[in-house]
Amino acid sequence: MSENESELEQKIRERTAELKSLLVDQEKSARMLVRRDLELTRANEKLQELDSVKSDFISVVAHQLRTPLSGVKWTLSMLLSGDMGELNNEQKTFLMKIYESNARMITLVNDMLVADRIQSGRVHYGFKHLDIIDLMHNVLFEIAPTASKRNISIIYKNKFENLPQAYVDPETMRAVLQNLLENAIKYTIDGGKIYIDVKQDGEYLLVSIADSGIGIPEDQKGEVFSKFFRARNALKKETDGSGLGLYIAKTVVEKNGGKIWFETEEGKGTTFYFTVPLQSNVG
Repeated sequence: MSENESELEQKIRERTAELKSLLVDQEKSARMLVRRDLELTRANEKLQELDSVKSDFISVVAHQLRTPLSGVKWTLSMLLSGDMGELNNEQKTFLMKIYESNARMITLVNDMLVADRIQSGRVHYGFKHLDIIDLMHNVLFEIAPTASKRNISIIYKNKFENLPQAYVDPETMRAVLQNLLENAIKYTIDGGKIYIDVKQDGEYLLVSIADSGIGIPEDQKGEVFSKFFRARNALKKETDGSGLGLYIAKTVVEKNGGKIWFETEEGKGTTFYFTVPLQSNVG
């Protein structure tokens, strides 16, 4: 055998050994990937199970709380109305504080139930064409007195003539408008202004609600739509609130086939924008 043939055979043996080693390494890597995939699948199943348990726990606790809280509200209403005897001013003031605290607890429980139903997919969406301005009017009719007490002006930027109807679920879209408008009122200073605008933007309606309120800190913008989030300046101004309203609004807007976003400057105000489709685009 020539020297060249010997060198070639040596190289072939070395190359073969390298390939065998590479195959062994690949088999080990494949087994590790399969094992890791199984571990991740089991971990995901466990997380889903824990999430389901958490959801059931929240639902049960919230339902159990709502009944006695409603009973307390009814009893306090009777006391404040004088059905159980006359009260002096000091007693009325004390009971009114309890009544307001109880009402806030009921709101929190209701928000928790709504958020839980949304997250677990138990909300039914009945899409139909409707006049978004009429829905806005209905919401404002209920919450405008709160703004009036604090001398906050709510201003329509346009006459909204000839706007096409939106294709949305009325009940959940009402919750979006209520959450955004209540927040705008809550965080606007007394004597401030709230501007509402609705216009067509291609195949969507674009709704904007701008307040002259406290704004959102720059470093907390990314957390705005998270569950239970409340900005630090909001906590200073308004201690009450579930931190669920904007999470609910974002989830509902997206389920209705739209998008939601905001612009803000701390100390100057916030504008929330969201779109709703004119025709069905929900798969």
